[in-house]
Amino acid sequence: QDFPHTPLSWIARMAFRGLLLVLFFSAGAVDAFVGFGQALRSKTLTPDSLRGRSAPARPVGDAARLRLSLSGGSSRREIPKDCGIDPVTGEIVAGDPSLILNTNVKMGDKKKDFMMAASKALAAGLGKPESYVAICVEDGKDMIWGGDDTPCALGCLYSLGGINNENNKKVSAELAKLLGEFGIPADKIYINFFDVPRENCGYNGSTFAG
Repeated sequence: QDFPHTPLSWIARMAFRGLLLVLFFSAGAVDAFVGFGQALRSKTLTPDSLRGRSAPARPVGDAARLRLSLSGGSSRREIPKDCGIDPVTGEIVAGDPSLILNTNVKMGDKKKDFMMAASKALAAGLGKPESYVAICVEDGKDMIWGGDDTPCALGCLYSLGGINNENNKKVSAELAKLLGEFGIPADKIYINFFDVPRENCGYNGSTFAG
């Protein structure tokens, strides 16, 4: 806005410009505050794979404190017998991790040893009680990879919570190591991870949702 060139008009122009500066920086401060809040929430909430699933949403920062309270201390809490603790987030997660694995390699008399080792790998990697881990292995199947019948394996892992990048990588690495003993290269293995809602997993004549 133009003002007449008088001392009074000069003061009005300065006041007008000052008002614009206040409005500009106020908007920037609000944006910065909102951005900080969003960043804070992204660091304190559980991973998207767990949110709304079997494990209750808890700040990731609570992981160490949760482990401590569950393992000892004055505020100790008991872990339900069908649950475990996610080793990454510290979440209490229900049981029922299961692995269905198919391979075109015949495992012979070493098949049971592989299944036992895979069971322990799932329990350790997902933080679940091994008493709820189920393993199904179909070996000697007709399979191809890249148009060739090279040794390979395809697996599907289902779990009520405990499915996240860190846990998945640990389990994938351990399974690749175990399958490598049967001549299956790590780059010829697919393991698909599925985070199953409680109501979609049947158990004991009902579901884990009760």
